[in-house]
Amino acid sequence: MRYRRGASAERELIHKLEELGFAVVRSAGSKKVDVIAGNGKLYLCIEVKSTKGRRIYLSGEDLEKLLSFSQRFGGKPYIAVKFIGREWRFFRAEDISGKRTGKNYRIDYGDAGMSLEEVVGKQKSLLDVIKGGGNEG
Repeated sequence: MRYRRGASAERELIHKLEELGFAVVRSAGSKKVDVIAGNGKLYLCIEVKSTKGRRIYLSGEDLEKLLSFSQRFGGKPYIAVKFIGREWRFFRAEDISGKRTGKNYRIDYGDAGMSLEEVVGKQKSLLDVIKGGGNEG
């Protein structure tokens, strides 16, 4: 059941990225990363998680694989979490490192994540608006 929910979340994210003009590949079996996407300007390497709860745990091995692959590939590493019944939230892989709980990393619904539109530069984050910076959408 958990595999089907995860695969369903991956397909949903792929569809959203394709609607935004990205070419997308899903890595079946999650050997390195779950989803790779690019549009000629921005390249993303994404580990996808889903949960019915308010938090999710990411193994240290999964985070290391994501960081290592994205560095070799030249993409930006993100963890995408589908909080079921809520919206998608995206977290920069490097921002997760301070959330270690034993061998895993914890991501809570209340953590400051981003929307997909913020990740791809279609929408400024509130922090960028306050600073007067950010990507033009």
